[in-house]
Amino acid sequence: MHQQEFLAKDGQTYSLRLNETGEEIMVLQGSEQLGVIDLQFSKGFQGAESYLVTVLDLEKCKHKGLGEASLRFHQQIFRRPLRANGDIREGRQSQTSQLTKEGSGFIGHMRAKGVIELIDFHGAFSEDE
Repeated sequence: MHQQEFLAKDGQTYSLRLNETGEEIMVLQGSEQLGVIDLQFSKGFQGAESYLVTVLDLEKCKHKGLGEASLRFHQQIFRRPLRANGDIREGRQSQTSQLTKEGSGFIGHMRAKGVIELIDFHGAFSEDE
């Protein structure tokens, strides 16, 4: 397990925790889990390895810089591209693959900053919506 402390925009310190496979990022404050990002490791064209974001559940910790910090920490440790398509669930319990406008905006913002590569675009992360 990999862990890093992060001083967020609200002045509070949070823990960013990655599991050994790189398929789960947890955001914690003390022992309380506030958010999670699930990823799926994949080998693509010509064996290129990357991680695909599958679950984005940061509702309890949004607007604090924790989502971006979590993704950048993942890149620092695993050194593989992060990718996203339109098939991301808002939470692990969610049966739907639709992101809220806020979730789509976050992915679009991370794409604009070069943190996430976009695949299978289909207009899913347009900031014009």
